[in-house]
Amino acid sequence: MKRLSLLSAICGLAFAANAANAAITEVFSVAGLTQGPYSLETFDDLALVPGVTAAASTGLRTIGFAAAPSFPSGTTGLTADGFPDPITFTFASAASSVGMFFGNDEACCSSGFSANLDIFGTSGLLGTLSVAANMNDSVDQFIGFISDEAVTSVTIRYGSGTDVRLYTVVDDLRFNSTNPPPVPLPAGLPLAATGLAALALFKRRKT
Repeated sequence: MKRLSLLSAICGLAFAANAANAAITEVFSVAGLTQGPYSLETFDDLALVPGVTAAASTGLRTIGFAAAPSFPSGTTGLTADGFPDPITFTFASAASSVGMFFGNDEACCSSGFSANLDIFGTSGLLGTLSVAANMNDSVDQFIGFISDEAVTSVTIRYGSGTDVRLYTVVDDLRFNSTNPPPVPLPAGLPLAATGLAALALFKRRKT
């Protein structure tokens, strides 16, 4: 019994250590997202692509050039209705790689800050990435990663969440799935398989 209890404790510690030391590899551009295929959300409206939901405590809205002079694609991005307010993206199927652009980093409202991306799995916080804002106001900086642990959600926040008087603005969210849908079979394959089976049965009867 003592041996069994000791073994259970060791296994528990190993699991906890593994969860606390997830390998998060930061990538610095869309080209670094190599765990495809990826879904892309451009935030043209609040009807997000399947597989992801977004939330902020003050609510969400799309915003255009009033918030930033440029976006990576289109003319709108996603922002919270208040500041400082992080935005959380939750994935229907666990992901292993996520990336997005951020901006609205005006020099008017902060002396400089970092955008932080908190990465969560089933065991809790897996890690945090930080990218220093370039303070040019455009939604033109990328933050992303590849993880060896399943990722259930990510939260992007500016600074500590209380020291930056700016709306969080993101665009072009990309995410993959650790459980991609099965590749559909060609339409004629079942018919061909039926034909081959019938041919084999015919040959067997003939012999």
